[in-house]
Amino acid sequence: MQHDTKPWYKQLWPWLLISIPVITAIKAIHTVVIMQQHSPDLVVDDYYKEGRAINMQLAKYREAELRNLSASILIAGNQALVRFEKNNSLSDKIHLDFYHPTLAAQDFALDAERSGASLYVAKLPVAPQGKWQLVVSDDSKEWKLRATLALPATTETKLGYH
Repeated sequence: MQHDTKPWYKQLWPWLLISIPVITAIKAIHTVVIMQQHSPDLVVDDYYKEGRAINMQLAKYREAELRNLSASILIAGNQALVRFEKNNSLSDKIHLDFYHPTLAAQDFALDAERSGASLYVAKLPVAPQGKWQLVVSDDSKEWKLRATLALPATTETKLGYH
């Protein structure tokens, strides 16, 4: 009867068993490095300051309600068409802010020019896809309307102040 006289470090089984925790540790370090490089944009440092800012923004939505503003938006390719139901003596430009729910790097803002009595048109830098938050305001930021968009859309989305 022959016995295997190789030392343990020349055997296959100990190295297979040792490799499992070593690979797990390497993957854990890799995951931590990835999380440090791509931290989420949703975390806010100063909750109190953010809360006060939210209350100030809510007053702007109330102002839109007091002015009886009602509008809808249609994204057609790389154009945004904002249509107000009434011509409430609005200025020649309105401001559009597009916010991606999770990727702040994709957020963008632009101005829409008046094109008729109650229609505003803006050329988008990209044709947005997926879910977006939209905030529409006047140049002086006295009022705001908002909507959640699921793009691409084939119908108009109502802008509201709630």
